[in-house]
Amino acid sequence: ANWSPPCRVLVDNISEWFSLFFLVYRCILGFAVLNVVNSVFVQQTMRIATSDEQLAFKQKERELASYTRKVKNLFATMDQSGDGVINFEEFSKLVQSPMLQFLLSQLDLEYHDLLSLFD
Repeated sequence: ANWSPPCRVLVDNISEWFSLFFLVYRCILGFAVLNVVNSVFVQQTMRIATSDEQLAFKQKERELASYTRKVKNLFATMDQSGDGVINFEEFSKLVQSPMLQFLLSQLDLEYHDLLSLFD
């Protein structure tokens, strides 16, 4: 690491061209160390990238569970009689409800999307 004293001895006693040798040596060694450090970072990044696929899959599962919960909440809100079945009369009563509009917007649905359920 302390290459300047030996370089000074060689330059003063033998030739100034040894300074070029030490400079090239120092650059090559520095780049080699940087490449090793860089490869460690790339290896860690690749390891994390493979686990990212697993994380993305788990997140997609959570989103699906959340969407399912929202749909169940929507239908539970629409089922006023509590019999587990939504008929067109129950649906038509709730069309103007702000709560229903909010639930539909959370699911990215429109009123006419749900009308096809009663055809």
